[in-house]
Amino acid sequence: MSTKNLDQTEKTGVFYGWWVVFGSMSAMVIASAFYWQGFGVFFLSLQDEFSTNRAALSGAIALSQLEGGMLGPVGGYLVDRYGPRRMMTIGVTMMGIGYVLMSMVNSLVMFYIVFLAIISVGMSIGLRVPAIVAPANWFIKKRGIAIGIALTGSGFGGVFIPILGWLIASYGWRTTAIIAGISIWVLGYPIATILRTRPEDYGFLPDGEKPAPVAEVVEAAPAEIVTTTTTDQAVEEVAADTGEADFSLKDALKMPVFWFLAMAFGLRQFAVGAISLHQVPYLVDTGRSLETASIILASVTVTSIIGRLGFGWLADRFPPRYIMALSMLMVGLGAFILSNVTGEMSMLLLYIVVYAIGWGGGATTMNATRGAYFGRRAFGTISGSMDFVQMFGLVLGPVFAGYVFDQTQSYSIAFNSFAISAFAAGVLMFFLRPPKQVRD
Repeated sequence: MSTKNLDQTEKTGVFYGWWVVFGSMSAMVIASAFYWQGFGVFFLSLQDEFSTNRAALSGAIALSQLEGGMLGPVGGYLVDRYGPRRMMTIGVTMMGIGYVLMSMVNSLVMFYIVFLAIISVGMSIGLRVPAIVAPANWFIKKRGIAIGIALTGSGFGGVFIPILGWLIASYGWRTTAIIAGISIWVLGYPIATILRTRPEDYGFLPDGEKPAPVAEVVEAAPAEIVTTTTTDQAVEEVAADTGEADFSLKDALKMPVFWFLAMAFGLRQFAVGAISLHQVPYLVDTGRSLETASIILASVTVTSIIGRLGFGWLADRFPPRYIMALSMLMVGLGAFILSNVTGEMSMLLLYIVVYAIGWGGGATTMNATRGAYFGRRAFGTISGSMDFVQMFGLVLGPVFAGYVFDQTQSYSIAFNSFAISAFAAGVLMFFLRPPKQVRD
């Protein structure tokens, strides 16, 4: 899409940043449906296919999180440097190929290779990072709600989860994997064309404010030849005018708050990463069918939209650390409730409401907090670097839950441990004040 197309879009009265939000939301639908949430529907079928235990199979997910954390700084840099559109195109290609190849694997080792080398890499550099960085770069005053809307895609992705469950039950996991790969291509390529890096690249200001001083230069030349220096100068000018934080990665790494945030986020991820993966197996263990467990997981995912939007709105109006702390406490309470869910529908409904809203709200506020604390100049690189530090939670959580089940034939100890971890994250988050910006 040329700058002319962007200008025409702007004349309709709709700031192009909202189209970026829509594109990011759509990317998150794919990420949720075919990776974060939807992959849990494949879990029991893969366990039976490879005659393995849950800890060993969870190891693939844990290693993918480790890999994602290691690729975080790289992915963030690539998105900052080359833009979300190009990176998403690459990521969608890789994920689609990965799922088609997954349908052909005949051993746990081959599954590990395909999942880690292709599906996970494509997801990390091509969907998750671009979908978060893009809306954060296009908004300042409305960043919380913009990220919240983008992350509702994770909730809407839940619509696909019962479909995956039905396909696996009806046609098998291999056929479903092929369908998933083709679906990723069909949905992903058009979405990638919508995403753009920063409004300054096209002569706009964040939040749809008046045109930036560099507008005439940008309009006179294709977006591809706008220099990074020109864009960076425009970003710095906006930060100075609005009072927005404007830190580089080097600045952020010197701040204790960067490391404490990563610790708090990691404690939260210890809970949510494992629950996302083991929720369906746990519900099947309590006597529900795969299709029913998939519908319940979809309910959790869709209900999270309330938290993603509501907490995003709150993060624009109150200090984000308080909103983030509240979301973490709700995750902890939800994990505790889940550990006591058996056949009681009332407890299950309570879990869906409490956990889903807290989980969704934290996903939004975590990214809004990063933007508020460190600014837009190196948002992708800083976020990716923080992901590298906080990955301990995503790596350990799924394997811990699988190991606990293999040893005790119950998830009770694991889910209660996740509750404690999330509560601790909430308390820590409450005390983490934003860094102060010193300007010349």
